[in-house]
Amino acid sequence: MRFQWSTFAELSTPDLHELLMLRSSVLVVEQASPYPDIDGKDPASHHLRLWVEGHPGLAGCARCLGPDLVAGGVAFGRLALAPGLRRHGYGRALVAEALRFLEERWPGQDVVIGAQAYLEEFYGSFGFRREGDLYDDVGIPHYDMRLRR
Repeated sequence: MRFQWSTFAELSTPDLHELLMLRSSVLVVEQASPYPDIDGKDPASHHLRLWVEGHPGLAGCARCLGPDLVAGGVAFGRLALAPGLRRHGYGRALVAEALRFLEERWPGQDVVIGAQAYLEEFYGSFGFRREGDLYDDVGIPHYDMRLRR
């Protein structure tokens, strides 16, 4: 397993294509959720990419965003993992690496995420707690969640 962090400017055109292809195949096509993945936040984000030995191409990804005055913390999102690699701990490794990076870069900041409702327990195992009511995000039930630091 190998991680790599990049700013948007550091991503080559092939890297960006592979990243967006994985996100689109998982978050839009597989989940049947036609949402605007390209939302203008990628240029200001730090991008985490994961490769796994024996898996061809990009295995997983996530993006991290710095402090947001409205949300009151830092964030990660657009976490995607190739279908054949789920339930092997790689998703947990992606989240742990994103949290490590956020704490290193912006120490002491709360981490806020919009989590698919079925993943509430998964994120709860990292210390995230639900904030607010269930809401629909392009056909998928979500909760806002916060990790207090």
